[in-house]
Amino acid sequence: MTEHHDTSPHDPVRVSDDPAEVAKVHEMISGMDIAMLTTVDSSSSEGRLTSRPLSTQVAEDDGDVLFLVRSSSAAAADVRADPRVNVAYSSMKAWVSLAGTASLVEDRALVEQLWSKGADMFMEGGSDNPDNVVLRVSADTAHYWGGDSLLGTAVSTLRAVTGRDSDEPSSTVVELP
Repeated sequence: MTEHHDTSPHDPVRVSDDPAEVAKVHEMISGMDIAMLTTVDSSSSEGRLTSRPLSTQVAEDDGDVLFLVRSSSAAAADVRADPRVNVAYSSMKAWVSLAGTASLVEDRALVEQLWSKGADMFMEGGSDNPDNVVLRVSADTAHYWGGDSLLGTAVSTLRAVTGRDSDEPSSTVVELP
């Protein structure tokens, strides 16, 4: 089911829960390795937002994503204090922003399954180290721009920025299952 929803007259978006749109989000984020995870900084009394790059280990069909982190890290502390997060991806063809909640998963078998040579470069002690855990983001929505072709994304972005064709949605919000 698709509907047209205007967040403002100058920023129209299309809202959808169509399974084809969910599949498109999965396809887009599956091709993007590095994400920016934004959390509410647990050390800030003002609720400051903090972003940090993480390598995506798995992008699931329903929009959820999994990362390897240290349980003792600032990111893990932030998630324990406030699980609301945003995960942003960018490529030459698209931008995707996932909004949802994060949790820490202390499952040694899952850590081992996700472990890679890349993880060895950034995390100590291998998959057996109890400090190495999975950060799972259960996404509620995905907001994306582009995704079809580099030229198409450039044209639609330019139109959105300049206000041309402002009656046409410049992005899509996907309600994830």
